[in-house]
Amino acid sequence: MRRQGKTYNEINSSLGIPKSTLSGWFDGLEIPPIIKRRLWTNNQRKWAENITSYNKKRAVDVFNRNNETQKRISKEIGRLTKRELVLIGTALYWAEGNKKDRWRIRFSNSDPAIIALIMKFFREVCNVKEDKFIAEINIHPNTSKEKAKIFWSKILSIHQGQFRKTVVAVSKSSKLKRPINTLPYGTLQINISDINLVNRIRGWILGLAKLVEIKARSG
Repeated sequence: MRRQGKTYNEINSSLGIPKSTLSGWFDGLEIPPIIKRRLWTNNQRKWAENITSYNKKRAVDVFNRNNETQKRISKEIGRLTKRELVLIGTALYWAEGNKKDRWRIRFSNSDPAIIALIMKFFREVCNVKEDKFIAEINIHPNTSKEKAKIFWSKILSIHQGQFRKTVVAVSKSSKLKRPINTLPYGTLQINISDINLVNRIRGWILGLAKLVEIKARSG
């Protein structure tokens, strides 16, 4: 059986002889070159399969451990105070909002959680009236306009009538090759026409910037 290219596992499965015994028996056994190559190829394939299986299991274990750690640590956040929401919303707008427009607030992002958080800031801190929110969706041709509008309407909690016409754009780099699952609902832009709010948020950003400057100088 061994000379025919059977592995230790196959012989053990057929005859019930321990692999340790087979190893002793086959020590020095001459095997035809073609069978040696077949055994070598089989061993390589099984080794590769075992390594792949091990790596996949390890990756799943690491993912689960990291997920549990993140869930545990997430509880440290607790509830947001109004001051904390002012700081978070200001920092978000500082990073992602349009700072050039002098009379209109414009905030764009593709992450639903960030959009939901900035909307909480606009509603609870800035006291923006519901009819002041105007949304615009920018999508790739692979994305469904209808699904995108339904999705963002729920995230924003605003009526679909407050959406402008969806913009379909293709970047020069993507050339219509972007996978469908990349940004499945596109990028959302929130618009608020309110010069007073522009000044408030710019003032808060200025305040944060001064704090950073003071810390940088003292450091």
